[in-house]
Amino acid sequence: MDYAIGIDLGTTNSKVVLCELPSCRVVYLEKFTSPKIVDGDSIDFDIKQMIPCLKQALKACSMHAGNESIEFISIASVGESGVLVYDDGSYLERAIAWFDKRGGSYADALHAEGLAERFYGVTGIPAFGNYGLFKLLWMRDHGVDLKHATWLPLGDFVAWWLSGVKGQDESLASRTFAIDVKSGKTANEILERYGMSAGLFPGLVESGIPRGMVRPVLADELGLPRSCEVCVSGHDHMSGSVACGLDPAREALNSTGTSEGILTVNEAPVLTQESFASRLSNGRYVRRDSYSYYASLPTAGFSLAWLSGMLDIDEDVFFDEMPGKLHRRYLEGEFDGREMVFIPHLRGSGPPDRRVDARGCLYGFTGATTRDDLYYATVLGLVFELKRLYDCMLGAQVRETVKVIGPAIKSPLWMQLKSDVLDVRIEACRVRESVARGAVMLTAQKKGLDAKPQIETISYSPCPERTKYLEKLYETTYLPMTRTVAAYECKTR
Repeated sequence: MDYAIGIDLGTTNSKVVLCELPSCRVVYLEKFTSPKIVDGDSIDFDIKQMIPCLKQALKACSMHAGNESIEFISIASVGESGVLVYDDGSYLERAIAWFDKRGGSYADALHAEGLAERFYGVTGIPAFGNYGLFKLLWMRDHGVDLKHATWLPLGDFVAWWLSGVKGQDESLASRTFAIDVKSGKTANEILERYGMSAGLFPGLVESGIPRGMVRPVLADELGLPRSCEVCVSGHDHMSGSVACGLDPAREALNSTGTSEGILTVNEAPVLTQESFASRLSNGRYVRRDSYSYYASLPTAGFSLAWLSGMLDIDEDVFFDEMPGKLHRRYLEGEFDGREMVFIPHLRGSGPPDRRVDARGCLYGFTGATTRDDLYYATVLGLVFELKRLYDCMLGAQVRETVKVIGPAIKSPLWMQLKSDVLDVRIEACRVRESVARGAVMLTAQKKGLDAKPQIETISYSPCPERTKYLEKLYETTYLPMTRTVAAYECKTR
């Protein structure tokens, strides 16, 4: 039997999975906390600590495979973080986290100068501090040497570490603000504006296509065959869409984790004034001649983890027991008339009003407010925030089904609220390690293997009465509250 390894470099956790070929069924999993360095408001991924974690996980997968061949390794990662690699083979041992705010002033300046919309027509993404170019500008202006250096998005860095070959995955390069989304070429006008060398960015490589073999010395150290190929499957949300068999014509993807996003796949980028105004992102998708239309909210699972820690509730109780109990109470209407407004801007806000300095808000609690009320308010706030994004993003492109992947699918309360608030059928896709498995599936499919999604789904349909009730709550309470808070924050900047 042949195997492949999938790597998911995530915000909170990273996973390394061993999959059978051609089924891509996960047979073994290694997981570690994505190491970070926190210095006040600045957060970096700790590359120095990440490498030994990856080595240990890859060794474990190799041992589990025994004498069977491991054909390839395919890597997916978060999109905006990257590592500087120098010509002598050295590299910076920390990478600014994708959600870190240090590049914000450079993006804000483009909006102030009236250039953001023009550059949106080139890159397909709105000027926002998270993107790779703005991280590089901050690094340059704070003493980091960019000479003789190459910027490698996180997944591409790991591919280079394994194989010694530099390249940029198309979907990851789309998150740099340095690539022309239509042509796939370097956006020279933008780089020239900042005096940045185009040589910082290596050429684009199609998602899922082999870069080269694992370096012999490293292959021997990790117990991998020297013939093992190294591939990058791209942005983590895009890889997840492969694992759940997303049908671009009928379905949208809601990918959940620390953050959550909405993804549709189109034949051309959406570069309208409306999409620019709503700060929606286009990119080159992991399949040729297709484009991603994507936006994310900075907090999803993060909000629930925050609440669990703040209330000091055992995680098994909080994430496994409470969602089912509160789901039943929600269906019986127990929370009607006592809802609080929770605005989940714990790490800034996402589209359509994207601001790194936005703050969270909880309004409406009383002396009778219970722990369960707080839990319900948090989930409802997350879904209302998702509705703001969903409405401005899809518009006339509404799909008949939204597929959901990630940890949110374990919560029937969260899934039913998504269906009722969005007024659309929700399919919770039970795909084990969807991002890492999707990485393997994409490469396997491009190699011509019969790798088909094997998905167990649970469907949730909207209840017309609940949809009508929640629509009124959204229009009369949530939206006015978000506008009031935003106006207050603008006055106090």
